[in-house]
Amino acid sequence: MTSNARAEYSRTTSSDHMKVRELSRRGHQLLKKKSYLEACALFDEARKLEPDNLYILTGLGDTCRGLKKFSEAAQHYQRVLDQDPENLFALRGLGDTRRDQSLLDEALALWERYIQHRPRDIFVLTRIADGYKTIDNLESAEEYYQRALSINSQDSYALMGLADLHHKAGQDELAILHYQQVLKKNPGMINILTILGNLHRCRGEHETAREYFEKALDLENTNAYALYGLGHYYRWRRDYPQAISLWEQVLEISPGNADLFTRLGDAYRNTGDLAAAEENYRRALDMGDNRYGLLGLARVHAIRGEIDEVVLCYRQLVANEEDSWFFGEIATQLIAHQKQSDAECFYRIACELLQGKQKVLREMAVQAEKLGLR
Repeated sequence: MTSNARAEYSRTTSSDHMKVRELSRRGHQLLKKKSYLEACALFDEARKLEPDNLYILTGLGDTCRGLKKFSEAAQHYQRVLDQDPENLFALRGLGDTRRDQSLLDEALALWERYIQHRPRDIFVLTRIADGYKTIDNLESAEEYYQRALSINSQDSYALMGLADLHHKAGQDELAILHYQQVLKKNPGMINILTILGNLHRCRGEHETAREYFEKALDLENTNAYALYGLGHYYRWRRDYPQAISLWEQVLEISPGNADLFTRLGDAYRNTGDLAAAEENYRRALDMGDNRYGLLGLARVHAIRGEIDEVVLCYRQLVANEEDSWFFGEIATQLIAHQKQSDAECFYRIACELLQGKQKVLREMAVQAEKLGLR
């Protein structure tokens, strides 16, 4: 190559590189704005000029991941790692991509490599912790949450992750402690208020639960979780009309589920509105097999003295699972409504239905004796 040709080649190469740098700069600006399509077009143009530019390839990986084109994103990150195995941008990006593809084992391995170089990256530490929690490696998950908190003791993601971890492990006191720390920093987090409400409700701390549900409703008066939880509080207080009011509000903003319909059925039954109770039990049963829906329906029929319908419900109950307490619940309802003879008839039929199941029959005989049935 002549000296003139070499000079011309050098000028062209330099010009192309300057163009790549400008395209890259603009592409990353668009990437920060989440304008992924526009950013991708600029990175593609730059790649034609410099196919092996690691900065351009990671930019393409990031834009493809933003566009949820995970396979393409992985290819771009992998090309970077083929040239530079410890490239931090590619390790982190490919780890995130593998997580998005539900390939958590691969994601964790990549993030672990990354964290060896950036041990104080709290965002990746919490990603690793979340990953281990997802695969039920709770010991490793706690280790990484604690590492994150050793860097920033008030990091909301690490605190929330650790709280959820303890919640998952049934360690309610520790879960409450960490959720409260999150709430101190972010008092407007409605989801944390309702989680704390439910935790206290399950612990039988109903007044504390009420406070959290009411705080959530002060922030968002149509929050279905808070309305549902507060309904449970009034159910505990035996204020069934108020519980019904709150649960009906839930149905105005969400389709409802079998559990809500059976709760509503129980509340209406306790107020004496048997038609509304039956309607809600049947709505629960329309969603699939539901022992509480069937039991509630059997109770309604027991109150009405519809012994044939009671037996039909009981037959369905014991067809799905062994009777552990259905008989006693239904018989008690019959006796409570002055239907002793119906209760005795029900006992005889139940014994016939359960012939050969000696253990269940013995348990039933004990219940029957307590209720004065022959």
